[in-house]
Amino acid sequence: MKNDYVRGAPDPNSGGYGYSDGSYGGPGYGAGGPPQRSFKDYVLMFRERVWYLTVVFFIIFTGSILYTFNKTKVYTAVAMVQLLRDDPSAMASAELEPNQIRTAEDLNTQISVLNSGTIIKGVERRLQDDERERFMAPYADALSFTGPLSPAELLGMNRKVMPQRMSLMIGVGYTHPDPIIAARVANLFADEFINYNLNLNVSGSMKAVEDLRMRADQQKERVEDLELKLAEYREENNAVSLDSSENIASTQLARLNEIKLNTKNLNDNLETRWNLVESYRLEGKNLWELSFVAEQSRVSNLLERMSGTKIQISSLSKRYREKHPVMIQQLQTLQESEAELALAVANSVDKLDAGYAESKSNFELASQRLAEKELELIQLSKTRVEYSSLEREMNVQQGFLMALVSRMTQENAAVNLKNPNSRVIDEALPPLRHSSPNIVMNLAAGFFGGLAAGVGLIFVVSFLDDRVKSAFDIEGAIGLSMLGVVPRIKKLDSSSRAQVVASNFDRHVTESFRSIHSALKLSDESKNAKVIVTTSTVPGEGKSFISSNLALTFANHGERTLLLDGDLRLPNVARSLQLENESGLLDHIEKGVSLDEVIMAGVYSNLDVLPSGGISKNPTQVLNSAKFEAMLVELRDRYDRIVIDSPPLAAVSDALNLLPLVDGVIYVIKFNTVKRKTAVQNVRRLWESNTPVFGAILNDISTANASYYYSGYSDKAYQDYYIRQDVELGEEFAGSVEPEMAPRS
Repeated sequence: MKNDYVRGAPDPNSGGYGYSDGSYGGPGYGAGGPPQRSFKDYVLMFRERVWYLTVVFFIIFTGSILYTFNKTKVYTAVAMVQLLRDDPSAMASAELEPNQIRTAEDLNTQISVLNSGTIIKGVERRLQDDERERFMAPYADALSFTGPLSPAELLGMNRKVMPQRMSLMIGVGYTHPDPIIAARVANLFADEFINYNLNLNVSGSMKAVEDLRMRADQQKERVEDLELKLAEYREENNAVSLDSSENIASTQLARLNEIKLNTKNLNDNLETRWNLVESYRLEGKNLWELSFVAEQSRVSNLLERMSGTKIQISSLSKRYREKHPVMIQQLQTLQESEAELALAVANSVDKLDAGYAESKSNFELASQRLAEKELELIQLSKTRVEYSSLEREMNVQQGFLMALVSRMTQENAAVNLKNPNSRVIDEALPPLRHSSPNIVMNLAAGFFGGLAAGVGLIFVVSFLDDRVKSAFDIEGAIGLSMLGVVPRIKKLDSSSRAQVVASNFDRHVTESFRSIHSALKLSDESKNAKVIVTTSTVPGEGKSFISSNLALTFANHGERTLLLDGDLRLPNVARSLQLENESGLLDHIEKGVSLDEVIMAGVYSNLDVLPSGGISKNPTQVLNSAKFEAMLVELRDRYDRIVIDSPPLAAVSDALNLLPLVDGVIYVIKFNTVKRKTAVQNVRRLWESNTPVFGAILNDISTANASYYYSGYSDKAYQDYYIRQDVELGEEFAGSVEPEMAPRS
C-alpha cells in the first residue's frame, strides 16, 4: 500500500502538489495546479465579518456629514496669467537670462516659481495694514504645532496654482472666508509673479553682460601668452618634419605589440589552468577531474582502467567478501592504478608549471621591449606635437576673442529692452458662491469611502486570519485532499456523539460519514487499506469522534471492523462508547493476555473494539515493540478494516511510530481552530514517513457554513429526502433494533 510519494506531498516531477482533479471535496486537484480562491470564498469572507463594514461605514459616513455641515464656508478667486512662449524683447539673445518657454520643463519651472516661498513673501509685503487685519481675522483662533499661524503660512496653505492643460495659461487661485480678500490676494500673486520674473531677467542679463566683459579680458591675456610661447619654442627648437622616422618607429611598435598580445594570451591561458590546479588542491579535489589533465593519454588510460576495476570490484562484492583472494587481488590492482594515476597527474602538473613560468618570462620580455619602443616613438614625435598644439591653440583662442568682443557689444545694447514674459488675462473677482465645503462630493466620498474602508478592513482581517476553515486552506495551503466535511452536532454528549452514525440522530452527520466512506472506496490507495490511523494537529479536534463513527460506517457497510485505541496517554475510545477500559491493548502487549480476552467483540454489528486498557508510562516503547507489530499482523487476518485512534501530532510523536505499520492516514481538522502554519508543519512530518495520507476531514463546521462552503454537504435541498429516510430508520431503530446492534456496556 505504500507509494513512491504521499498524496498531498510535493510531486518531484511536477514541481507542485500531486492531485488528480480540480474540485473541492474530492481527492485532490489536477494539472491546473493548486486551487485558487473562488468568488465564493471572498463572499464568505465578507459574510463572516459584515459587522466590520457596518461599523466602519457608519463612522466614516457620519464623520463626513459632521465635517461637511460644520466646516466654515470659504471662497476661491482665480486670476488667469498667460505665459509668453517667445522673448518679447526687441533684441533677444541667448547669452542673457533665458526668457522663453519651449519645453514642458520650461513651463514646469515657471509653475515652480509661482509656488515658491519668494512669491509668498512678496505678496505678504504688498498687503496693506487694513488688508492684513481683514486677512488674518478669520484665523485669529487657528493654531499649528509651532503656535499661531503667520500670514506667510496662511498664504502658502490656501494658494492654488492651476495650469491649464495643453496651453500656456495658469490659473492663480486663493481661498479665503472673505470673497473680497480672496480676489485681492489672487491678483497680488499674479502681479508679484510677473514683476519677479522681470526683475530676475534684468538682473540676470546685467550679470551676463558683465561676465562677457570679464571673459573677453581673460581671453585677450591668454592669446598674448600663447603668441609669446610660440615664439620662444621656435627659437629653442628647430622644428623639422619627423614623419619618416615616426613611420618606421610606428611599424616596429605594431609588430612588438602583436608579439606581446600573443605571449599574453598564452600566459593567461596557462595561468588560468594553474589557478584551477591550485584551487583544486586547496579544496582537496581530484586533479584528474580537470579537463586538461584528464586529456593526457596516460591519465585517461589510467582512469578508464580504474573505472573498470571498480565496476569489477562492485560486481564481485556481491559474491565475495572483502578478504576473499579475488577481492584482495582486485583491490591491490585498484591501489596500483591509483598510485600510477597520482604519478601521471603530478607529471602533467609539473609540465604545466614549467610552461607557465616560461610563458610568464616571455610576456615580461615582450612588454619591456614594447615599452622601450613606445618611449622612443614618443621622443621622436614630442617636438612636432608640442609645436602643432601651440599653433592650433593660438589660432582658436584668437577666433574666440573676436567672437567675445562682438557678442559683448550686442548684449550690452539689449539689456535695457527687456519686457515681462507673462501677463494677466483675467483679474480675479470676488466669487458669489462658496467653493468649500462641497456637500455632494463630501457625502459621496464619505459613502463610498466608508464602503471601501469597511470592505478593505474585512479582507485585511480575513487574510491575516491563519485558521483553517475552507477547502482552499486544506488543499491549497496544507496540501491535503478533502475527504469530507462533518457538520457540528448540537445537544449531544460525547458518548452520543461517538455513536451518532449508529443512532442516526443527525441525518447530516450520518450522510457526511457515508460520503467519506464513498470517497475512500473510490481512491486506489484507500479502498484496499486495512489499517487506517486517524490523527490531528492539536487535542480537541474531534479525532476520537471521527474514528468511532468512521468505524461504525465501515461496519454498517458489512465490513468486519475493529476500532483500536492507539492513544496510550489519554485514551478516549472506551469512555466515549461507554465501555470498560480495565483491560485492553496494554494487557496484551505487556502481560501476554490473548487478543480474544481483551477485544470487546460485538459492540455493534460487525464492530469490535480494542481499548487501551489504561494509561502507559512509555507509550512509544509499546508502539515500537515487536509484539505490537505482530498483533497488527494478526488483526489484519481477522478484520477487513482496522481504525486506530492516535494522539495529535503537535502534542506527541506517538502517531509517527504507528505510520510504518499502517496503510494510510486520515487527518482530522477542526473548523476555524487550527492555524495553517501549525497544520502544515505537522502534515510535513507525515509526508516524510512516505505513508499515504488519504486526505483531511474538516470537523465541527456549523450547518450554515457547511452548506455555504460545500454545496455538496448538508444542502437544504435534500432535507425532505433525509426526513423520509429518518422516519423509516427511526421507526426501525426504535421498535425493531436487533440485540447485537445495541452498544455493550
